[in-house]
Amino acid sequence: MSTTLETTATPPAEKANGLATYFNVIFSPAEAFALLGRVPMWGWAAIGGIVLTMIGQAILWQAVMHMSLAQQAQQLSQMPADQAAAAREAITKIPHWIYPLSAIAVGGLIGPWVVWLVGALVYLIAAALSGGEARFKLAWVTAVNLYIIGAVGSIIAGVIVALRGGENVNSAIDLFALPSLAMFVHGSPKLAGFLYSFNIVNIWLYVVAVIALQHTMKMGRGAAIATVVVLALIGAGIAAAFSK
Repeated sequence: MSTTLETTATPPAEKANGLATYFNVIFSPAEAFALLGRVPMWGWAAIGGIVLTMIGQAILWQAVMHMSLAQQAQQLSQMPADQAAAAREAITKIPHWIYPLSAIAVGGLIGPWVVWLVGALVYLIAAALSGGEARFKLAWVTAVNLYIIGAVGSIIAGVIVALRGGENVNSAIDLFALPSLAMFVHGSPKLAGFLYSFNIVNIWLYVVAVIALQHTMKMGRGAAIATVVVLALIGAGIAAAFSK
């Protein structure tokens, strides 16, 4: 009589490179988000997103500085003479680069976190309502890793604006460099801002977002599409509100 002792070995935890996975979102999104669904990672993605955003903001430095001065001059022209004189005197005491530098700092260091949080909350709510895997960790990982597409798009747009010449940027509309539905609208800044949200890079982002939600949040295709449409409309509404 023999006795056989059987043991079941616990398989080692799957390991992955967070930075490589982040960039793989561009080239193979289904593979990247399938991996992120199994191994949630966002640290390198957050660092990468902030760095890419800062690069995009730096490229737009001259354009943003010129726009801030143009808007400043327009505001002064609408003031009574005495108020305008006082305002000009106060402005001369502040270095011109303070305004664009502040915009770059806020946009690069704070902006991404706001985008990630809003996206994660929308994904979480959508997963809960549609019967997907409603876990904030997965929603956050999805939002942070998806951000690479928008960040790369901002760099591309910045390069186009820079090639056109930053001195030609006098309003936010002049920063709308990517092909979009806004190209067919004239005279309505808010409508242009709304439609610019549907530029070629954002459409790519929306497609990848549907893929991401299916793999990480385990949502059905219809629910994923509906979620992305809602988030796209929120983004377009915010863009319209700040367009002038």
